[in-house]
This record gives sequence, C-alpha cells and structure tokens, in this order.
Amino acid sequence: MRKYLIALMLVGAQVYSESAPDHLTVYLGQSHVMDFDTSIRRVSIANTDIADASVTSSTQILLNGKSAGVTSLVVWDEQDRVHQFRLTVQPERCRHQVMLQVRFVEVNKNNLKEFGIDAIKSNLHVGSELVQMASYAGKVSAPSDPLGLGEVVDFFVNIPTQNVSAIIKALEEKNLLTVLAKPNLCVMDGTEASFLAGGRFPVPIVSGSAGMQTVTIQFEEYGIKLFFTPTVLDSGMVNIKVTAEVSSLDFENGVLLSGFRIPNINARRAESRVELRENQYLIIGGLMSNETAKTISKIPVLGSIPVLGKLFSSHRYVNKESELLIMVSPQIVQAMELP
Repeated sequence: MRKYLIALMLVGAQVYSESAPDHLTVYLGQSHVMDFDTSIRRVSIANTDIADASVTSSTQILLNGKSAGVTSLVVWDEQDRVHQFRLTVQPERCRHQVMLQVRFVEVNKNNLKEFGIDAIKSNLHVGSELVQMASYAGKVSAPSDPLGLGEVVDFFVNIPTQNVSAIIKALEEKNLLTVLAKPNLCVMDGTEASFLAGGRFPVPIVSGSAGMQTVTIQFEEYGIKLFFTPTVLDSGMVNIKVTAEVSSLDFENGVLLSGFRIPNINARRAESRVELRENQYLIIGGLMSNETAKTISKIPVLGSIPVLGKLFSSHRYVNKESELLIMVSPQIVQAMELP
C-alpha cells in the first residue's frame, strides 16, 4: 500500500511538470514582472540570448527581452513545483498614428439644433446627459475637474461622421453654414497636436542697465488655441485630452514702454478628456465670448488672420446671428512596420 501511494505521488509530480506551458509575451527592449503566490527557488531560461530573468524578491521575477525569438522559461518554487512558460520576445509594437480632422465652421444659431444642440447655453453640461441623445449615440467622459471646460466653452457634443457631413453639406447649400478652415493634424499616439486660430503680436522686451539698454522682440500668440493629445485604447476608442485656450489683447489696460503701448493679454484656459469612437465628431462651441470678440475685432489687419479674419468679416457673426463651432474627428492610422 505504501509503495502504491509513493507511485501515485511520483506520477502526479510528473504530470504537473509535463503539463502544457503557459504562453508569455515580452517586447524587445522592455521588461516584464512576474508575481508568484509562493517563494521562488530557481529560474532557468533555455536561450539567454533571447531573454534573461532575475529574481527580484522571494515571489517576483523580472524578465528582459533581448532579441526577437521564442524560448522556454522554467520556474521552481519552494515546494519543488515546476512552472513552465513558452516565452516569446516580439519586436516593439508599432505605434498608432491618429489623424485629427478639424473643422472650423460658422453656423446660423437657428440651425444649431441640426447638430443636436437646441440653443447656446441651454442647460448643457460637459460630460453629463449632453451626448446621451437617442439619435446620436456617443460618449463623453466626465472631466476630472468638475468645471471641465465650462469656463471656456459653452458645450461640446459628439455625433457620427456621416451625420455631420450630411448636415454640413445641407446647410452649406442653403447658405446657413460656412466652413472657415479644415486642417488635418497627424500625430503619434500619446503625443500632442496643436492648432492656433489667431495671430502673433510683437512685444518689445527691454533688458540691460541705464545707458546700455537693448530691445528684443518677442511674439505672443492670441486667439483660439487648441491642444489635443490622443491615446488609442485597447477597445478601439480614442481617448483625447482636450485643452482650450482663448486669449485676446487688451490695449486699454496695457502699459506704455518707450512710446509703445504694450497690450495686456487676457487668457482663459481649461482642459478635459473625452472618449470617441473612430470617425465620431466632437463639437466644441461657445469659445468666443462677446467681450473677447469685441477685443479681437479691434485688432489691425484682422482680415489676414486665419479663421478669425473670415469670421469677423461675416455680418451674421457681428450681428450675433451665427456661432463658431469647432469639430474634431479622430481616425486611427496604423504606422507601417519597417522590414
């Protein structure tokens, strides 16, 4: 009977050690941490040219991918149990690129409802029920800051691309909408893209002591500045950090320097995060307050400023009959792998 029990124990140990190995993937040049429930006694890698392993604590192993290939990893714990892994080291994953299609449009306020917006400042709240409309399925994540972009923008909403394209075309044909600019921004996953709808104002900077002063010119930006940092999620959604900044030149409260009046720069800035499906549109509105619009409209050579020049030459906008909308749509572009 005793021999029989010993034989069963040996057979059980053999079955455990010869079970199919688990699959494990590590990327070239990167590290991977493995945690175990019991203490580790010994570690072995069949081909140390592909990967190496080091025991960092009694229950933890650190793997490092050294070259592309497949090898075996075997771990023995303090109870002499064998853990086998088929270790694959793959080249670094090719990063996604995100194409951001940005559209600056001037639309008649009476037609905002065509985009799912009933009216400016109509009890719309960033990240709440704003995008939960039956006809326009979408999602905007609630901002980490309860104010979100509320101090800078009045609303943003997202709707599918096909709806936006059809609405824009229909309103353009009726002369109720004008596309002011449509830049495309291509950016690597996780990096920042920016766009300025405004201009740069020269500001003289005086340095040095009396009698030996020098003047250098520094250019300050004003207008509408947008910053986007897209991150492609495993679900296929695109998480976008959106930062909006609205700035204007205030000559009345400026300072006199060597006969020049240097304007004060009034700026408002806020940020939030949204999640969009590919080809959905994020619509941002209410960026231009009446006071900011009045200030910018006084700037010389306004007509040469991108977007704003066209906007302030519009009688409808000057008469507060239209609204500036900024539409952003992400498209995921898979970067080509090098041979």
